[in-house]
Amino acid sequence: MAGLFPTAGNRLRLTATVTLVLLTFCFLWLFYDLYAYIAIKGKSPDSEAIGRLAGLGFPVRILLFISFAVLLLKAFRNGFKASLPVIITIITGTASVIAMFFDFAALDDIGNDYLVHGYRCTGEWFWLFGSLMLRMAFYISLALFIVLIMRSQRALTEASGLVVDEALFEATQWVGIVCGMTGVAFTVYAYAVLGDAALKSWLTWLMLFYCAVIIIPWLALVAYWIFRLATKTDRTVYDEKQRHDLAFSGMVTWLSSIPLMAVIMIINFGDESRATAHLWFPFYLFASLLIFSATLLTRFRRG
Repeated sequence: MAGLFPTAGNRLRLTATVTLVLLTFCFLWLFYDLYAYIAIKGKSPDSEAIGRLAGLGFPVRILLFISFAVLLLKAFRNGFKASLPVIITIITGTASVIAMFFDFAALDDIGNDYLVHGYRCTGEWFWLFGSLMLRMAFYISLALFIVLIMRSQRALTEASGLVVDEALFEATQWVGIVCGMTGVAFTVYAYAVLGDAALKSWLTWLMLFYCAVIIIPWLALVAYWIFRLATKTDRTVYDEKQRHDLAFSGMVTWLSSIPLMAVIMIINFGDESRATAHLWFPFYLFASLLIFSATLLTRFRRG
């Protein structure tokens, strides 16, 4: 078997082929999901069976995300940089990973509240149909990325560790921006939804769980960075410029967080018994991640 795929370029091609197969399946499944949503919204007699079948698409989507992550890493190792097509794929892919958890939650709510109790579930339906558009954008950008890899096979050479580190560094900041923006938007939404909910309401724990889900893609990249550092003989992670950029971004983040948290304190002053009092830390975390990643990426791309 070693002779079949002896080079890094051929291993990249194999990974691209596997990803393409999964992508094709997920792309076709997207249209089934559209059919399923329309049927369930119309309260078809077969809504329960249609919904169960729609749920089978989630494991395949997870496999696609894993395959995409491996493909992206192998592409960086073969000299690919964070060009515009790659950045778009990273952004839409990160957003799609986060959206998958909310898709599952929305379908669960619809199964109980819409079909059983007769609630309208307007927000859930709006989310599900909007999520289809996000998935479509990711699938198209991933397909273009795979085509780019296939067309570049002859020009590929194994990249040095420094080139790979720079590409991963930039990808990490893009993922941080997406997670940060999503988290800030969600905590603001959660504040509006929780309202006067009791401090120990089950809804509070659900919102905090969703906050943990939103940051998973960024945490996964950080975990990979730690693993990569632990397995390197030269454990110098950043050069002098990157260390300076990190320090500057940290200072900007800290200074920006002061007025942000002052506003949060003013809003919640005197209402410490409300569930929204728990949202200050997720908001601070996501706002800091967004500011830090955006500042660091801006300085990195300026050279």
